[in-house]
Amino acid sequence: MKTLYLDLSVPRILVTRALARVWRGAYFAPTACLHLAQFPDPPLPAPDWARVKNSLCGICGSDLHQLLVDADLDVAPVALPSHQRIYLGHEMVGVITETGAAVKDFRVGDRVVRWGRGDDCLARGLENLCPACARGHRVLCENASDAREHPLCGGGFGDSYITPASVLLRVPDALSDEQAILIEPTAVAIHAVSRLQDPKGFRKPLGSRERVLVIGCGVIGLVIIQVLRVMEPHCEITALAEFEWQAELARAFGATHTILTREDAYSRVAALTGVKLYAPRAQNKMLLGGFDIIFDVVGNQTTLNNALRWTRANGTVVLVGVNLHRLKLDVTPVWYQEVNLIGAVGHDVLRWRGEQISTFALAMRWLQDGKLKTEKLVTHRFPLEEYREAFRVALDKKNARSIKVAFQMD
Repeated sequence: MKTLYLDLSVPRILVTRALARVWRGAYFAPTACLHLAQFPDPPLPAPDWARVKNSLCGICGSDLHQLLVDADLDVAPVALPSHQRIYLGHEMVGVITETGAAVKDFRVGDRVVRWGRGDDCLARGLENLCPACARGHRVLCENASDAREHPLCGGGFGDSYITPASVLLRVPDALSDEQAILIEPTAVAIHAVSRLQDPKGFRKPLGSRERVLVIGCGVIGLVIIQVLRVMEPHCEITALAEFEWQAELARAFGATHTILTREDAYSRVAALTGVKLYAPRAQNKMLLGGFDIIFDVVGNQTTLNNALRWTRANGTVVLVGVNLHRLKLDVTPVWYQEVNLIGAVGHDVLRWRGEQISTFALAMRWLQDGKLKTEKLVTHRFPLEEYREAFRVALDKKNARSIKVAFQMD
């Protein structure tokens, strides 16, 4: 097995952070957390496990956060038990090469994706499911931080991995490998949009047309725009992008308006939503009125503070972006304007047109039906041995114009 993994020991984290202040190559140095290693293929540890040979795997923003050890050691998730060795890569597609005797739903040769890391109740073989797993939102499993009986080995950034078969899903023949590695981010986007659903649909003023802002035009943001066009086709979508080429893609995928980060975004938001802008000081601006819904797919201190101020009274901000730092956040709009701030993580089970269905299954269906377009999203491919260049391209969106960078395994 050849695979990339992170050794998240505190000494390595501290050394890498210190060196990275003066040397970007610190993330790939012998003292870094990242390693490319080869060792004998481990046997399947239990009869309900399977072995998968990878074909293609996308680099996710969360992978880059881990590579750059971009997290504070006092944020909430760090308080939970974790594993020192982390195998990178979860947006993968591959072929099953071995199954345990208890695996009944898969066979050798099936092309599959993995929806999770194998930490939930079903993957652990527990009979008494926690509330999250019982309703299908296995990403929120209450047992996920418990010690595993059998540790996982390998991930998407490698030639193969072993896993409980319960976290695998068969990929339809009609989907290409490039589409398959986008199933997981598409399922995430669908879940994010579905967080706004209640029996009456979007939370909006009676008789209004929803105005929606998507902050961030990476893969998740661009797919959220398309999902909105499917689930709420009459809404008016604005996208906030860093680069003009991202704005062009956002418009191609369904955004009506775009804002660039270099613009005066407060003035643009006021003009687009027809509301009042108050600016007593250059560094302290506020709107009365604004967007009905904002999806913050970046999730840093600047974007979340702005999102809360750009949302109308009783509107909703959905926090989708990952940021593992304590933020200095002005939450007064949550009180003063009764703005709803909710989170969206991973994928879920939802009710869509009378059917109870997982967002993974819905993602595959909409990709097959052509409701969601992915042709322009996978921009770069690299062999695993060129991982340094692959990560550099994934991080350098300005010059590389990268959206989804992937490792090609065969």
